[in-house]
Amino acid sequence: MEIKKSCYLFLLFTIMFFTHCKKTNNNETRNLENQIVENIKQKTKQQILVCAHRAFHTFAPENSIQSITNAIGAKIDFVEIDVRTTKDSMLVLMHDKSIDRTTTGKGLVKDFTYKELQQFNLKIGDSVTQQKIPLVKNALKLSKGKIIPNLDLKAVKYMQLYTMLKSLGMQHQVISFIGKKEKISKMIDIDSLYAVLPLVKTKEQIIFYQKNTKSPLQHFTDESFTKENMQWIHNKGELVFVNTLWDEDKSFIKGNTQAMDSVISLKPAIIQTDHPKHLVDYLRSKKLHD
Repeated sequence: MEIKKSCYLFLLFTIMFFTHCKKTNNNETRNLENQIVENIKQKTKQQILVCAHRAFHTFAPENSIQSITNAIGAKIDFVEIDVRTTKDSMLVLMHDKSIDRTTTGKGLVKDFTYKELQQFNLKIGDSVTQQKIPLVKNALKLSKGKIIPNLDLKAVKYMQLYTMLKSLGMQHQVISFIGKKEKISKMIDIDSLYAVLPLVKTKEQIIFYQKNTKSPLQHFTDESFTKENMQWIHNKGELVFVNTLWDEDKSFIKGNTQAMDSVISLKPAIIQTDHPKHLVDYLRSKKLHD
């Protein structure tokens, strides 16, 4: 009887020990995998972070290696870059479906191989530069440990992107703007902890993503960016990303800060702007950025 009891206690102890180890390992893994989200959470307790729209393109072509380098040099927090796929399945940076507006070439990205795209130069407005359309992989290597990439996924196979990120050890060092619910589902099916940034316009969508994604990031629009919604979201510990790319940016760069101050007063975690250096300096003057 005593032997059976001892065996039972030993078995129980063994099960409890390995269960504890598994929980500990899972928690350690989760903390490690959520490193970028935890980093954002900690920083935004006292700060508002800034994202450079299409990279820092004031003195360089949008979505170029030079624009990312400039953003790093200006100590911007995030760099938003747009991802598309070429004819030969290479991931490149390009906002538009076509290369007409931003390069010396004409046509759709998907109709060129990466090598063919290299015959064209990137432009700033009408000015031609020596910059070329970059590979996403090279942009990520440049960004790693220096600035957080916000990947706007335009035309991408998610598993291909994720495999690339994992090969660089960056699957949890980026965030990704994704506008449609079904596409968000595809990404979190690959990795439930991936830092998705869903676009939300309604309170129903806000609640849905708060309940159904492990990423606390939400991209608010003019419709959802209200005092009521911001109070609710702050209480839930979510992190709001908002654009000031149009009216607010235009008045802000001219020295009228009223519209930008209205945005800042609602305390979003991240503001995306076409004038990131100006905004970082302004937030610093308000002690809202390191």
